[in-house]
Amino acid sequence: MTQLADNIHIESLNPEHFALWTPPEDRCVHVGAEQDEVSLPALPLPLNCKDVADYPTDNAIGNGIYDYLRQFPDCPYASDYASLLRDAYPHFLADLGAQVVMLDHKDVEPSYILRKLSYLKILRLLEPENAGLLWQLCQGYYGLAMTFTELPQVQKHLLDTMRFGQALLKIKENDAATLNLLAEVDVLFGDYPGAISKFQKLLPQIEDEELHQRVESRLAACVALGFPDHPLMDDLERCGEAMMLYASGEYPLATEILERLETDDYFMSEFVSADFFCLLGMGRLKTDDMGGAFESLTKSLEIDPDHQQARELIDSI
Repeated sequence: MTQLADNIHIESLNPEHFALWTPPEDRCVHVGAEQDEVSLPALPLPLNCKDVADYPTDNAIGNGIYDYLRQFPDCPYASDYASLLRDAYPHFLADLGAQVVMLDHKDVEPSYILRKLSYLKILRLLEPENAGLLWQLCQGYYGLAMTFTELPQVQKHLLDTMRFGQALLKIKENDAATLNLLAEVDVLFGDYPGAISKFQKLLPQIEDEELHQRVESRLAACVALGFPDHPLMDDLERCGEAMMLYASGEYPLATEILERLETDDYFMSEFVSADFFCLLGMGRLKTDDMGGAFESLTKSLEIDPDHQQARELIDSI
């Protein structure tokens, strides 16, 4: 690794933009109107490369930690970095909270959701047992996993869903919303015994008759199916693979994968998606199957009459 100064080495998760610097034992930063001293921990602290110096300023240290945590909220020493922000740079945490609120009012595009979840992770570093933060993280990653354009990352997002959901159940045992969401994750991974157990714990807590019937129906479907020949997760990942192939210009292979998925009755019943049929229609257009494209795009609009891309493509046909 390139050495920039006596105590600075580029060993960060993004070495093009951040360097890790270990402060000397007596280094403090000064905070607040009274310029109170806060000792720096004897840990490698991230600095923006443009601010690297033998003796970085207090502001450079705060900016580096804040920028690094927002990009890598799961990095080594993340809890220590968050604690230092709380003690020495509380204005950054206030800014973080304000951005979370602002992102709540943005269009729900995956990029905005990912940014919000990263910020929530930082806040949770300071309150690891905050049930509200855990639920937002659990629900947020599940919603992201079920977003069509995020299917190439579906397994990663669902594992994060499970991680935060299980942490929440340790605090709020048998929480109804969490049990229901984790049961659906179990279904996707093909763990029907796990899903059945969670649905059974959930049912006695439901007072709403319509919701009770819906969960009962879900439980009965899991019992009837038993063990599937393959988990739905495999199909979702194949769909994500087709998306990546289409993006790289491999239209025939992408279309072939999607057409195989279209014949899977179980997948089609569990994953009703206008985006799926729109992508299939796009693949068929690229492979000169105009009739098949028209059929797929029509199905897309039957599911979502306002699907703009499918509407534009079918009009062009």
